[in-house]
Amino acid sequence: MTLAAFGFAGEAWAQRADQNAARAAEDAFGVSYANESVGLYDEEDVRGFSPIDAGNVRIEGLYIDQQADLSYRIVDSSIIRIGLTAIDYPFPAPTGIADFRLPEAPEALVLSPRLNAGTFGDASIEFDVRAPIVGRTLSAAGGFGLYRDDEWFGGTPKVFSGGVSLRWRPAPDTEIIPFWSLDSIWSEEALPTYFTSGAFVPPRLRDRRRYTGQDWATNTSRGSNTGLIARTKLGDWSVAGGLFRSIFAVSRDRTTLWLDLDEAGAGTETVYAAPPSRYASTSGEVRVSRTFTDGPRLHRFHASVRARDQARLYGEAEAVELPRRNIATRAPIAEPSFTFAERTPDDVRQVTGGIAYEGRWKGRGSLNIGIQKTDYRKHVRPPGRDAILSRDRPWLFNLMASIDVASGLSAYAGVTRGLEESEVAPDIAVNRNAAPPALRTRQVDAGVRASLGKLQAAMGVFDVRKPYFNLDGANLYRRLGEVRHRGIEGSLSGNMTPFASIVAGAVLLDPRVIGELVEDGTIGMRPVGTSRSRIVLALDVHPESWRGSSFDLQVTRHGGSFADQANAVRLPSRPTVALGARHRLRLGQREVIARVQVMNLFDSYRWIADSSGGLTYNAGRYVGFSLATDLET
Repeated sequence: MTLAAFGFAGEAWAQRADQNAARAAEDAFGVSYANESVGLYDEEDVRGFSPIDAGNVRIEGLYIDQQADLSYRIVDSSIIRIGLTAIDYPFPAPTGIADFRLPEAPEALVLSPRLNAGTFGDASIEFDVRAPIVGRTLSAAGGFGLYRDDEWFGGTPKVFSGGVSLRWRPAPDTEIIPFWSLDSIWSEEALPTYFTSGAFVPPRLRDRRRYTGQDWATNTSRGSNTGLIARTKLGDWSVAGGLFRSIFAVSRDRTTLWLDLDEAGAGTETVYAAPPSRYASTSGEVRVSRTFTDGPRLHRFHASVRARDQARLYGEAEAVELPRRNIATRAPIAEPSFTFAERTPDDVRQVTGGIAYEGRWKGRGSLNIGIQKTDYRKHVRPPGRDAILSRDRPWLFNLMASIDVASGLSAYAGVTRGLEESEVAPDIAVNRNAAPPALRTRQVDAGVRASLGKLQAAMGVFDVRKPYFNLDGANLYRRLGEVRHRGIEGSLSGNMTPFASIVAGAVLLDPRVIGELVEDGTIGMRPVGTSRSRIVLALDVHPESWRGSSFDLQVTRHGGSFADQANAVRLPSRPTVALGARHRLRLGQREVIARVQVMNLFDSYRWIADSSGGLTYNAGRYVGFSLATDLET
């Protein structure tokens, strides 16, 4: 069936089909759309830390304790806010903020179908709708996606993604936005993770797309997000609030680890089966603001209350060990029966109140000051053991200032203190899935930003410090010291010419672990799995004579990292190259965008270490195709 079969009149206009991260990016620090992303950072990695793991996620600027991924059926884009990009943001966070934006109200009904396929054998269909219901008073956005994925390691999960959001404007300067989304995944094979017996990496797998695990080592999960955002403005005053419910439930939980690998690639395939688990949170924020001007000066005051009520339920896993064999071979067995032990409830309640001030003086600079008091309580009740109660009530603050040095040139500096979550214990830990109490974190950063015609440039330095949690010699996940990420980052973005856009960025990181275990030689001074650098270059070439078609290039280089606590195994840096093109064509009476992209053009191979020392390999060369259009009535 051709896309013209939908039978709507009129030409397509820029909506989902035209999303282009390289052209839309205001800097190189990270922007994402449903099918496009570009930049140094993303929701999982900012300056070597994860905003999602830290709890630094916002929807339309409002706090959410996210447990399930937010579906791009309701999310229009996400942006990473750090450094100067966070100076107009109340209550910034030490490890950056991932801010998700919902679709704006459309002016006309737009249907956006997209067909995707790739050389791994994957295929999917996405269908999104943007619809005015009552003029500009009420509109809706949503859609669904069906995916048959073929993973780079041979897995074949199936995915359904769906969601809907409404925008209701009952009065001028008043807006109410309810939304709901669901992501369901089934038949998802567990990604094999490799642990060696010494200071070496496993041999290269010649066929990295061949699945070597057990047919029954699959996972089934379901994630949902429901929320209501309301905001209004009354003269100088404005009020914004959000209430969110986020649930991630795993009904089938299997993990595949290869343990004690030797240099020839022989090891023990071990499958961990865990009981069903559930991670749920009700969270939200209410913020009252007042804004007024005094000549060239603008003043904005905020009072905010944030809260969350999180409940986690997880259990200990049972292990199934298979006879030693090479990692390139399969040895299928029947699935054994499992008798799971009682699960562990793990609850967190937190309330944070704060006040903040933002000031801007045209031509002079800006100031952002905030202070917060938080009350944190964590209650863990392991079966058959004493309950563990953790409490913390710290004062938190942020101070950031910028100075307009000259026309188009500004300098900034800031300091931030936060209370953030840590990663949960990895699969290989004896206390698997356990979550440490919230961590006191701190950040100092400074830099400059300049406008160079149609290009925007930024450069900054930063120092982020947190308690360091990882595995000890007995595979217990606990605090081993403090980790410090000190580095320099740069960004260049904009239009080099009327027909060429650039996004270029680099971060050079000096990650270091500090503590007694480093001093006595028990562990190395470098944290496991943290890359020392990243360089990104993205070009989008779109001459006017090409009538909307374009060519794009993206080069990414990940710096080296260490794969073990002793820092004896160093993983080298590897660049990857992606080439792509968009071409506008007509099917029937419709304008359609055909997209092709070759990922990992030169089929480079690299081992990637997670924070626990487990190794996985990257995807090989992949060619993806898509057809997309926006059908406007």
